Amino acid sequence: MQPSRHPKTPLQLIPSYTGASLAVALSVALSVLLFWSISTDWRFSALFAGLAVIFELAKFTALPEIARRKSRGDWSGCISASLLFGVLAAASILGSIGGLQSDTQRVQATIQKSEQERTALVEERKLLLDEIAENQKAIDKYITLNRIKNFAKPLQEKNTELRKQASILQEKLNKLELVSETPMTAMLGAIATAVKKDKATVQVYIFILLAILLDLVAGFFIELIREENDFRKGVLSTEESIPLDAEQESASTQESTAHLEHLEVLQEEISESDTTDADNVISFSSKEDKYDDIRSAILETPPGKPVSKRSIMREFKIGQQNVNNYYVQLVEEGVLRQSESTGLYFRET
Repeated sequence: MQPSRHPKTPLQLIPSYTGASLAVALSVALSVLLFWSISTDWRFSALFAGLAVIFELAKFTALPEIARRKSRGDWSGCISASLLFGVLAAASILGSIGGLQSDTQRVQATIQKSEQERTALVEERKLLLDEIAENQKAIDKYITLNRIKNFAKPLQEKNTELRKQASILQEKLNKLELVSETPMTAMLGAIATAVKKDKATVQVYIFILLAILLDLVAGFFIELIREENDFRKGVLSTEESIPLDAEQESASTQESTAHLEHLEVLQEEISESDTTDADNVISFSSKEDKYDDIRSAILETPPGKPVSKRSIMREFKIGQQNVNNYYVQLVEEGVLRQSESTGLYFRET
């Protein structure tokens, strides 16, 4: 026996909604950050970030529309939606690559500037230390020649000043932040070395791969949610059109057989009667007796099971207006209850 499919519960759909929300949010956030990095002017950065949001939202709106138009057989609409998705995805990726390259160049420029400042300070301090060392040699020589007052003392004072300057330079070197590569750039460098490619090229390829994976994951969850919602709507729409629910039929086979035997007895009684009234030919009994039969049949239904109006109309050969009046009375008597969300009627528990 092939297993039947049932709509998922809200609890079962939580992972799908969570995955779709995270994938879309990460994709939008990544695009916004990278588009913002394209320009150093905050006004242009805000403009590019707005474009990123529009591209991402339009892209994920077009994705389920492709499947929806395909299911309707609208192939021209499906192709146009696919082209729109491809263009938006390409624009999002290219814009993000531009922001990534711009941000990388700024980081490299900052690192280079910091290294230049450090190198200049080190060289300047080295020259001061060399001068101090030369002066000290001269001071030692003058002390040996007993010329301390006229020659050695001025050099000692000069060395004192030079040592102060060297100390100041050392403090600047200590305060100067050492700009190093981030773990991400270090990883990109390692990958670039392994594949023997330029770091910028590897960076672009990795970003494109991540962007495509994010779109695929988001598309998977969005399509899963869309398909499940369509299936749920189909189940709810067919519950009113089918004569009896399949589970109800299998659960009440004996009850239906007994009711059919009762109908056969009624038909035999009608065939033996001499009445020629058309309404009596169509009806098996009076209105009051027919209501009692309907009420008895519904009471035999397991509690909580749906009771379709169409099945009652077909089984007891009554019109729409009569079945509506009967259902109103059955609800008042507590035999049936109507669901507020779907409008379906169920056997009261």
